[in-house]
Amino acid sequence: MRKSPGHRTSRARRARVVVGAVMNTMFIAALAYAEDPGVCGPFAAGQPASGDAETCSEAGIQPSSSAPSLDGIGTLRASATTLRNAFVPGEALVALPKSSDGSIPSDLQLAPGARLVSSFFSPVLCATIVRIKGPADATPESLVAKLPFGATIVAHTEYASATTDVREFDPNTRPDPYREYQYALTQLGAERAWQVSAGQGTTIAVLDSAPALQHGELGAVQLIPADESEDAAAPLTAVHGTLMAGVIGATHGNGIGISGIAPGAHLVAIPVCTPRLVGGSDSCPLFDVLLGIDAAWNTGAQILNISLVGPSNPLLERAVARTDRLGILVVAAAGNEGTDEPRYPAAYPSAIGVGAIDQDGNRYSRTNSGLGVDVYAPGVEILSTRPPNSFAFGDGTSLAAAHVSGALSIVLGSGATPEEARAALSSGPGAGQLAPLCELLAATGRNCSN
Repeated sequence: MRKSPGHRTSRARRARVVVGAVMNTMFIAALAYAEDPGVCGPFAAGQPASGDAETCSEAGIQPSSSAPSLDGIGTLRASATTLRNAFVPGEALVALPKSSDGSIPSDLQLAPGARLVSSFFSPVLCATIVRIKGPADATPESLVAKLPFGATIVAHTEYASATTDVREFDPNTRPDPYREYQYALTQLGAERAWQVSAGQGTTIAVLDSAPALQHGELGAVQLIPADESEDAAAPLTAVHGTLMAGVIGATHGNGIGISGIAPGAHLVAIPVCTPRLVGGSDSCPLFDVLLGIDAAWNTGAQILNISLVGPSNPLLERAVARTDRLGILVVAAAGNEGTDEPRYPAAYPSAIGVGAIDQDGNRYSRTNSGLGVDVYAPGVEILSTRPPNSFAFGDGTSLAAAHVSGALSIVLGSGATPEEARAALSSGPGAGQLAPLCELLAATGRNCSN
């Protein structure tokens, strides 16, 4: 049985690291797990990123076997994601894996002009993650004078949320008009499925930008910072994270506007992205994403929604694979470029990659496809919440991923296992489309009433 969220949170707090720099040499001491090296074993140098040592699992955790338009209403349209400039200039991340005796390498030496920005111990990756910064034109390898044996250095990859254009609309045209515009909930048979499960007893962690918690539909959303350090900046509220929170967890039956697909689930928002000041999508650096994955594990989440898109990175691949092995379903948006080229983390075998379809079941013109998509879900003209306290329509695979996360919550809330819930997604009609919720429940042996 999985440990309680409180137990894991206390262990995570003990997992803080002490970092110092003396004569350009970093000495790093991991404060947690050293007394119990079997709890979180090291990953070996050269080990495939998608692999996982049998010893690398939390005590008491059994790794899972899954691997694999309306007038007057605004529209939010996802623009194409670009992989150009998908790296933080002049930065690198170093993973210092815990050895079999529980120690962390302390002989990492920085090159001239490089400096330590931050670090943390990741129980998901079984390693200390160090963020290094140097000149803007520096390559990752040029920032390190000595790399300890078994350590990994990667570029500091940057991921992006779906970009949106916003048009205001008047939310006061009718007292509670908006459920009828949520065609996705109608097609998925949400109200009928809620008689069996509305997601109660499950926790969905959304790694995204910060939602507008003052919104009348989002009062039950819990905000948990990815970085709990005292000098961490307060997250900036953004459109994208607010859209995701509304699709999944908008309050049902409060007479305000819409309903989330899984209104009974505990929705945890973990800000790992910040809105750009001038246009573009939210910016989501890998260091923050990795912090967020650990924070999701600490909350006891069963589902991790990552509506972010970018290039592959060995540390992200390992983190997603390890999260899956710990029994957490990882749902990721496939991206909005209209390409069949893989985008990540959706294309990792451990993640459930989601493409977008419209009300008629046709693929969204911008949805990515190919090996990065496991299932297609409603993602066009989706009505959801937007800051500070209004609503708007949006298009994109981010919204489709949010529907899949909610659907999985409903199935898990009925008592199904993660393996059963993931397998149920293949029961959909046509080419991998998300099936009505009662069909997903039936695929796991739980039937809706007539």
